[in-house]
Amino acid sequence: MRKITQILFYSFPLSFILGNLIVNSQLLLFIIASLILIYKEKLNIRFKNTYWILILFFLSLIVVAAVHYESINALKLKLYQSPGLLNINPDVSSIKDNSILKSFLQFRFLILIFVVDTLFYNKILNLKKFFLFCLCCTSFVSLDVIMQYFVGFDLFGLKSMGNRNSGPFGDEVIAGGYLQRFSFVSIFSALTIFSEKKIKKISLILIIIIHAVAVLFAGNKMPLLLFLFGCFLTIIFIKEIRSAMITGMIGFLIVFFLTIENDARMYNVYKNFYGNAINIFTKRVEIKLKNEIEETDSGKIEINKNKKTGNLERSILRGSGHFYIFHNSILVWKDQPYFGSGLKSFRVKCWENLTEKSMSLLVENKNKKYLACSNHPHNYYLELLAETGVFGFALILIFFTIIIKDFFIYLIKNNKESNVEILLLVPIVISVLLEIWPLKSTGSFFSTWNATYFWLFISIVLAIETKKLVK
Repeated sequence: MRKITQILFYSFPLSFILGNLIVNSQLLLFIIASLILIYKEKLNIRFKNTYWILILFFLSLIVVAAVHYESINALKLKLYQSPGLLNINPDVSSIKDNSILKSFLQFRFLILIFVVDTLFYNKILNLKKFFLFCLCCTSFVSLDVIMQYFVGFDLFGLKSMGNRNSGPFGDEVIAGGYLQRFSFVSIFSALTIFSEKKIKKISLILIIIIHAVAVLFAGNKMPLLLFLFGCFLTIIFIKEIRSAMITGMIGFLIVFFLTIENDARMYNVYKNFYGNAINIFTKRVEIKLKNEIEETDSGKIEINKNKKTGNLERSILRGSGHFYIFHNSILVWKDQPYFGSGLKSFRVKCWENLTEKSMSLLVENKNKKYLACSNHPHNYYLELLAETGVFGFALILIFFTIIIKDFFIYLIKNNKESNVEILLLVPIVISVLLEIWPLKSTGSFFSTWNATYFWLFISIVLAIETKKLVK
């Protein structure tokens, strides 16, 4: 059972490549195998005070979902009866869309944290093997993306999308996000592979350049920005690999400027990215009168009600519609500020703000603060505010503060121990910091892909008090 548990844990980076179904299945199998192992071998268990915060948070998800269950279902039916808002008849009795059940299933991440901490505490898991597996997976994805960019197709025959290269992820353009999340673990793994200083530095530089270039060619703008920010943090705080990181970044910048100068498609991707960062708040969007609502390429639609004609107005959100979604998420939060509207409620409540009653107030707003709707607010913190309220948001914020504080206390107390042992904890924390960085657009905090990655890395951070995570 030990071997099965170890294999399931170390191969998590591979499951993220294979898709949500595999991630969910592997998570379930890992939890079951771990619990059996803990029971059979009577492993030592510790319960941290931090767990109470998480228990309270996950319990609040169930309670809030139960309180708003009927009202959210009633709103779904109401919106479906309003032409152009919800085009699919909502099955309020469906288990798949049951918010209470989904809230209850979030408890699997609390169990994940518990078992990972226990396995590290009993020295059944170690970081070194996990890092090496990450390096294999991210290197494969990086080389596949680079091949797809230059050749036009990858190892599986999947074609390039021009300015997007998703490699093994196919139609899901998330290769950049995957690499940004796991690459720092991969980079630091080079410290454990080679003992000779010169070879170690050369391997570090090559890994940095290959992964950075792959993120660039993937065409995912925010992951590239976060990756570079993570590299900047590494240069500032980690002197052991500072020179290698600087050299790697110089090599990447050479590739970056050559690519931007010679590839019009990539130039437009990153030119628009930085242009939108400046212009999004001042840019005037085009308004077209329509009697129906149509989907745009970006899938982001802004709806108004014209007072004179009674027709629905559509605004195509050019560049990024996140600002408009952010504004809507704040309105959703203000409707239930203390405890939120429940898990997955934003995708329903946001449309309520686009109905005639709500939009009539915005049409008269001289500041023209338009709204947009989506499945989630595209920002972890706004999603937590909208769906869990100030209560859930405060619990998670306190939790973040505690784990970061505990990490730095651990570093101070153990600064005389093995450099490799301490260094292997640094990329985990950098990855977590990049994940919880507030000034970015994100997926849903509660989605399978994001939640599994987030709580997996959090579980490792919570295990840092263990004396030996490497050996």
